[in-house]
Amino acid sequence: MQTAPQAAMGLDARTVAEISSRNNEPDWLRDLRAAWWRELQETPEPSGQEEEWRRTSLVELPRSAPLLTEPPRVRCELPEDLAAAGVIFADLRDAIRDHGELVRRHLGQRRTMPAQAHFWALAHAAWTGGTFLYVPSGVAVDRPLTAVVELPEGGHAHHPLTLLVAERDSSVALLEEVRSPDGAATWFGGVADILAGPGSRVRYANLQQLGSGAWNVGAQRVEVGQDAHVTTLNAEVGSFVTKIGLDVRMTGTGGTSSLLGVLAAGDTQHIDINTLQDLAASHTTSDLLYLSALYDEARAAFYGVTRVEQQAKATSSYQECRNLLLSPKAGAEPIPVLEIETNDILRCGHGATAGAIDPTQRFYVQARGLSEEEAERLIVRGFFEQVLAQLDSALIRDRVLAALAPRIGVADVDFATQVVA
Repeated sequence: MQTAPQAAMGLDARTVAEISSRNNEPDWLRDLRAAWWRELQETPEPSGQEEEWRRTSLVELPRSAPLLTEPPRVRCELPEDLAAAGVIFADLRDAIRDHGELVRRHLGQRRTMPAQAHFWALAHAAWTGGTFLYVPSGVAVDRPLTAVVELPEGGHAHHPLTLLVAERDSSVALLEEVRSPDGAATWFGGVADILAGPGSRVRYANLQQLGSGAWNVGAQRVEVGQDAHVTTLNAEVGSFVTKIGLDVRMTGTGGTSSLLGVLAAGDTQHIDINTLQDLAASHTTSDLLYLSALYDEARAAFYGVTRVEQQAKATSSYQECRNLLLSPKAGAEPIPVLEIETNDILRCGHGATAGAIDPTQRFYVQARGLSEEEAERLIVRGFFEQVLAQLDSALIRDRVLAALAPRIGVADVDFATQVVA
């Protein structure tokens, strides 16, 4: 059982107020931070007994790491034609300065599932950086936008906040990348709040390449409006420990969501993902596909809940979590769960696997003149292609492949698709 203090050491109400003072924040934001700080005090840190937290201990979370009060600006570029159309894409601090009333309407207005509520409240109270993306009604962003954060060396805590709002009938694709050097123990507690308005089309990808000492403990919340379509991708490559909760609310009739994930871990990395696909509206569809390749002594855990609420009719949903164990010491624990409160469904199912590469498949690939190591890399690339093929942005696909390259190489992916595990 975990026994740990409730919040980061050195973080208190005075520190939260100082963040506002240092950045000359408006009164409404000072009040919002204070409200979230009070909520944090009333929301216990996970005890380790919750089903979502049984596989990840927080005892060694580096709470003593000092808060990164002046994090680097988010690198984000907005073409002039999109700015002229009303799109806003900026570091969250700049967005509050330049578009305060718009940010105020959306920032900190939603809560996430109980398993991640403590860290959600922490980020909303103590964030010192983040990303704001707003797309007005009817505006189609015809190229992917990228937001990159390069964190400095040294042990520190950083709790950035991403807010993405896509209004009615708009479309946008956002890739967020976070990187940090190897070395000192750090605590990265990023959260993302994504609102897809009616008829919108949102693509959100998060590429995590944190250093070897990083603890990545965060949450993402997605609300899918009527007839909206949302695809999320989490590509987890770096960190020492990653624990992410993904909360997807299907609140609008006819909405569709696709939850994608690729995890490549080695050494003693630990990656734990818990998801909630909450189908609260009728005629909604939510599918999930998470794939992990685990080397050395790496471990991956997945706990996913699909909930079909009583009032939701004619819904369709599926969870699939597959794990390639590329070392006898690697391990995976996929646990899919279905909670169905109505008889009126079109489809609701799950699948989960964990195992080594099929020797017959390995032999088939090596028979084409490849070494054992080359064959393994090709098979893993083909395995990940099941997710990568669903990405409709060449830029996002190429960035993810580049991050995976140290593990899976850069050989011909077209051939890899013929040897999918």
